[in-house]
Amino acid sequence: MSKKTGKGFKVLIVNDMEGISGINDWHQVFAGCQEFDNFGRIQVTEDVNAAYRGLRSAGAAQIGIVDFHGSGGPSKNVIPEKLEKEAKLFQGPNLPNRLKEAVDKSTSAAVFIGFHAMADTKDGFLRHTINMDPRIRINGKPVGETAINAYALAEYGVPVMMVSGDQALIREAKAFLQDIETAQVKTSTDSKTTKCLPLAKARKLIETAAKRALWRIDDFEPTRVKKPIRIDISFPTKEQAEPTQLIPRAKRTSNKTVSNTAENWDEAEKFMMTTFSLANNFHARNLVGRLSRLKGAEKAMFECAENRINDWLS
Repeated sequence: MSKKTGKGFKVLIVNDMEGISGINDWHQVFAGCQEFDNFGRIQVTEDVNAAYRGLRSAGAAQIGIVDFHGSGGPSKNVIPEKLEKEAKLFQGPNLPNRLKEAVDKSTSAAVFIGFHAMADTKDGFLRHTINMDPRIRINGKPVGETAINAYALAEYGVPVMMVSGDQALIREAKAFLQDIETAQVKTSTDSKTTKCLPLAKARKLIETAAKRALWRIDDFEPTRVKKPIRIDISFPTKEQAEPTQLIPRAKRTSNKTVSNTAENWDEAEKFMMTTFSLANNFHARNLVGRLSRLKGAEKAMFECAENRINDWLS
């Protein structure tokens, strides 16, 4: 066992959803779709349970579960009542804060369950970075959510020791985290096509990899980002990038790219989150434009404005 402590370990399971066992269609990962409630949520819960069993059998004393998939909406992703006993679930209303609520200096390590490859990965199922639009470079190198979350955990001295997902995610994680433990639960040919292992086999792989990772905990070190941190975020259209130049110290380095140099990870993270939020207004405006052409839209828009004014004057 580890030389780091004579006591039990505190480990985090951070789950996404696109790389979960059995998931082979985007409807299964989006709240509001019948497939999400009837299939997707069950599968992510069972993958998390498999990792939990592996970590527990290898000596983990405390295991926290960070439900970190963003498309789950108010219904969340992991089903609390179906989790293994004694697991502590972090599933608060503010998704970006869930990891910060779960991690501290007493955390020994983390595992990433159901992650996906970064944007532009041709053979990555449902590949993206944070949301559907941005391409992100940190210190000149393209990064996905594996790297971004590993950097965030490194601020607390926490290494990532295992990942699960498709072959594109495994390849990306090994390139970034090197000798990490892995569980490949599906094989993808493009962003929309993947072939999943039988569920029982996939869960056994996850359980075994998590167990093996904790046995090797001394082999893993936090992956720290070099500071100052240069962040370049590119979007498909210049219209999405335009509002982001309002962020202090941000620079438009091309029609579609906004850049910043942060002194620490907290600044870098806030820049990324603010950039995505401003860029998302592009889609909101498009949606409002489409809705405004529907019958009854003018009346609904007037009522909305009237309610806002009444709230202001109350």
